[in-house]
Amino acid sequence: MKKPLILGTILGLLASCASGPPRETLPERQPAPADRRTRPDEIVAFYNGEPLSWQAVAEKTLELNLKESVDQYVRWRIVDDRRAAMAIVHGPDELHRRAAAYLDQARRQMGAAAFKLQMDREGVTEEAKIAQIEKSSFLAQLLTLDKIVRYAEIVEDRFEIDRAYFADEADAKQFREACVAKGFDEAAKELPARKAGKGLLPRESFTKAWPPVSPVLDPWIVDELARMAPGAVTGVEASRSNLSYVIRLRGFRKGRDVVYSQVKDEVSEGILKDPPAQQDYQRWMERELGRARVEYAEGARKERKEGTP
Repeated sequence: MKKPLILGTILGLLASCASGPPRETLPERQPAPADRRTRPDEIVAFYNGEPLSWQAVAEKTLELNLKESVDQYVRWRIVDDRRAAMAIVHGPDELHRRAAAYLDQARRQMGAAAFKLQMDREGVTEEAKIAQIEKSSFLAQLLTLDKIVRYAEIVEDRFEIDRAYFADEADAKQFREACVAKGFDEAAKELPARKAGKGLLPRESFTKAWPPVSPVLDPWIVDELARMAPGAVTGVEASRSNLSYVIRLRGFRKGRDVVYSQVKDEVSEGILKDPPAQQDYQRWMERELGRARVEYAEGARKERKEGTP
């Protein structure tokens, strides 16, 4: 059984931060609220007619996958602590507009034909689907992540660059000499269309904490960019991607010293115009995990070392 799209997104982020949500299905009609209180004796399933309680399932899950469960809790806790610290709340209009934007994202991901087929199978209109998504607790969690990630980008330094890449260092040196002779733009006109060996990447905008990953822009190159003035061009920079780069710094924006409440409207509007991508969530979570200190108890340490059956 495939995960519904929103549920797959949230669980994917909190569980592994490594894979995107499935693209072939929309959220199920009545997703179960994830934040409601559950009684230990509440029946959550039936096995050959035998009722299974929430407590029995939870205890066995922890026994079988203790470290994985702890790790998933830590990921959830990181998000929830940040939500509380930023005092994030969602207004009804925000949820409605984010639901509409999410449905539009789903249409573009799935393709118009597959999207229409899915809607026909469910027997719902787009308006009804938006209303169903809007009421989902999963959308509220997704919007929380949106706000956390976009706020982090506002308070961090941002770079805008043009990056030429070369598999052969000699080609990179030749291009750098051309930049000195006639400027970056004129030199770039002589580069071939993007291919495996060399080319000019589309203009890139990023924060210091989340530099591009495809191809990777190494931390020491980002540090070099931070010392440059806008308009300046780097030398030939070697990368762990096995490529050589020549980079022009087009612009630099210093991170703003603001609290979330001062920019929450700006954050919300930015999300609706350009929602964060999956890799934005992943990078933020990976960075926060690197900052967190998690000390495993004996059972989880043993599982971490030996692995689960």
